Amino acid sequence: MIIAQTSSKTISVQKSNFKTLNGRVTDQITGETLIGVSIHIKSIKTGTTTNNYGYFSITIPADTATFHIAYMGYQSIDTLINLSLKSTVSFQLKPLQNELNTVVIKGTNIQPIQNSPQMGKINLPISQIQALPKFFGEPDLFKALQTLPGVQQGSEGTSAMLVRGGSPDQNLILLDGAPLYNPSHLLGIFSAFNTYAIKNVDLYKGAFPARYGGRLSSVVDIAMNDGNMNKVQGQFTFGLLASQLTIEGPIKKNKTSFIISGRRTYHDLYIEPILKSTNPDFEKFQLYFYDLNAKIHHKFSDQDHLYLSFYNGQDKLRTKVKQGSINDGPTALGDFGLGWSNTTGAARWNHIFSSKLFANTTLTTSQYKFNTTMTSSIFGSKINVNSDDILNINSGITDYTAKIDFDYLPLPEHSIKMGGSYTLHTFTPGTSLSKQTFNGEILKDENKGSKIKGKEVDLYAEDDWTITDKLKANIGLHASGFNVQGKLYTSLQPRISARYLLPGDWALKASYAKMTQYMHLLASNSISLPTDLWVPATNKVLPQQSSQFALGISRNIFRDQFEFSAEGYYKTMNNIIEYKDGADYVVTSQDNDWENKITTGKGKAYGLELFLQKKTGRLTGWASYALAWTNRKLPEINNGQTFPYKYDRRNTLNLVGVYKLKPGIELSATFVYQSASPFTMATTQFEGISPEQDKQHDRTDKKLDYIESRNNIRIQPTHRLDVGISFIKLKESGKVRTWNISIYNVYNRQNLFYFNIKDYKGNTVNLTGNSLLPIMPSVSYSLKF
Repeated sequence: MIIAQTSSKTISVQKSNFKTLNGRVTDQITGETLIGVSIHIKSIKTGTTTNNYGYFSITIPADTATFHIAYMGYQSIDTLINLSLKSTVSFQLKPLQNELNTVVIKGTNIQPIQNSPQMGKINLPISQIQALPKFFGEPDLFKALQTLPGVQQGSEGTSAMLVRGGSPDQNLILLDGAPLYNPSHLLGIFSAFNTYAIKNVDLYKGAFPARYGGRLSSVVDIAMNDGNMNKVQGQFTFGLLASQLTIEGPIKKNKTSFIISGRRTYHDLYIEPILKSTNPDFEKFQLYFYDLNAKIHHKFSDQDHLYLSFYNGQDKLRTKVKQGSINDGPTALGDFGLGWSNTTGAARWNHIFSSKLFANTTLTTSQYKFNTTMTSSIFGSKINVNSDDILNINSGITDYTAKIDFDYLPLPEHSIKMGGSYTLHTFTPGTSLSKQTFNGEILKDENKGSKIKGKEVDLYAEDDWTITDKLKANIGLHASGFNVQGKLYTSLQPRISARYLLPGDWALKASYAKMTQYMHLLASNSISLPTDLWVPATNKVLPQQSSQFALGISRNIFRDQFEFSAEGYYKTMNNIIEYKDGADYVVTSQDNDWENKITTGKGKAYGLELFLQKKTGRLTGWASYALAWTNRKLPEINNGQTFPYKYDRRNTLNLVGVYKLKPGIELSATFVYQSASPFTMATTQFEGISPEQDKQHDRTDKKLDYIESRNNIRIQPTHRLDVGISFIKLKESGKVRTWNISIYNVYNRQNLFYFNIKDYKGNTVNLTGNSLLPIMPSVSYSLKF
């Protein structure tokens, strides 16, 4: 086992003698595998990085070489290895001393950005996300992702992600390889992820590697912590809205580890007594969410590791109100419930077949459920009445997937990934149960709705190819098929991303990616909510498709302290769906009549993105700017004319910073600005004549609204400033205590959530609006033990 060794010996390279070194890289303290660690050989200017399981393999034309192993936030290693004597190693990196006056960023590859052929990929350090201003005391992953170029939020304060002109359903959210279909809590205000259980986050917004498929706009690949192999540790956080507890440690030291993390809100516990005291007819109020992460990592040998992951998150809203009785007559009771949940599970086994071949076999399941229940009851003992009117609406999607992935590394110039998967989808676009009873007798009992099953097969191959010292490329092909209702859809999706080094060490990057998506999200033309419904491509509704081109430059600048990139993109989308004008959807019938209420068309998005990121030093953070356009054209909407998409925002600016003021005090701030998004409103009102007459038989006038086009006006931009300060104390026992004070929307900007027309005066339309999130301070306490 190699921890650290240094050498200055000069290496002579023998071109004909190729040797391979492989192994894993872990955290020396916790045993956690490290993703994206750089393994570099300076003498022959070649190297590689570890995969999602900390594994690497490198083949070089030499018997002996000095390997440089480096990772942000860890002490680097320079070690001389004779590959004739040793072909498998286990590197353990020691974390840098986490002193209170030092910013330590973990989980980020230190490879210069210009060396990678990958475009449109951003890695956000978890420690930076946790250091940002907290929303009700909670660090939020998606709110951090929304500050990146090309990523926008939906409505103010929500965690819906909109990437390069796409819709929320076009994002593939993976948690340890299992997809999440609704990654949000509290109607979208919070994301579904507890950041204290997360190890790594990669965002792909273009130039998708061939191993990813099934979505058009982005991939968010999230890896959970594996658990400490050496000792029990944890973190407890208490905030105004929610608390979380994370515990990890060894089940068997250096052999089996676990991590379990739970989070729950509790504001309903103090809101319910207040409601009951002010309204005696209020019987019950519930509004909360919880999520639970758990994982077990077992090491059979250096060649075989097993990972078992589980996630469950649930939201619940319930109100129960007594409407009272009249003259000792019957009592009416209204009971309304709304809930949704995500459950995922993953079993992964990775095996090293040889020094050049690594395999990962995965079984996953993912289930999303949405349920609405409305019950109206009338009862009275004196008149012997007991009746119920029940309406229950359900929707959701369930997946079962088997997948195998291979990493094959024959030469330093080639890093090949290939694999395949099979998924069984079960869609429930909507089922309803309607039931009426009177004194125990069933008057009505209807059960409407149906399920749709689909089978999806995916195959892929990609090659990270170093063609010359200046030219590198990632070339791949993703092939897929989807069988539904006797119809087979197939798709070939080529992918290429290339980098060419220009003078001055600037990298010119270009990419092309074709994507196919076999599912749609039926959403109203407003905000993204869990009430939006997942539906598959059918024998009538075609799959979504997109093609995206991108061109950009990138480089580490200012002595490698900053990463800078500028990227332009052009994306076309086909077979996107929306409700027809005037159509609405509550629940499907046996005949899946939602297919008759939608129309399909095309979309287009293009823009320019600038990104500057600093990952080390007392000041860390990033600045991003995006200039973007996104339009839609559907034949049965807006008279077939092109119109701006509801999330079309011309300019987006984000500034994010974390500053270590002095030992134990850390400042953070986030400023976000988005141009006004379009809305559909009547801008003209005409006088009409109503056939009705009032009691005096006088003629009455009726106002007629005229809507010129879809999304025809823009009201106001949204912007806000969030700030936070953390007081950190390292106790003698080794525990770290943190008090955080954060203020959301410091200058109380009234970013309006929705608008209504108040009246018309001449050529002026007067509007009224509502803002949901004014200035909101929060306090949280955290203890790491």
